Amino acid sequence: MSGYFKIVDAHDGGYRIKLMAGNGALVAVSTYYPTKPEAVSGIEQLREIAGTGPVTDQSRGNHISASASGKKAFSDQRR
Repeated sequence: MSGYFKIVDAHDGGYRIKLMAGNGALVAVSTYYPTKPEAVSGIEQLREIAGTGPVTDQSRGNHISASASGKKAFSDQRR
């Protein structure tokens, strides 16, 4: 089974999105969404970003970023 998204109740009355691995392990938890339609829209945004967004390594040492195509490039970009 491939990974999947869960929309769950947030503690403060809104919603959060959980990205789950195929084996049920939690991969990521989203920011707060005040309404369920906004959470659904957040899933659509996550799908778009995950499919096209580059990976930026902001860890210690060499900063390597890999695009979705697997090409590696040096990056010293920090937030």
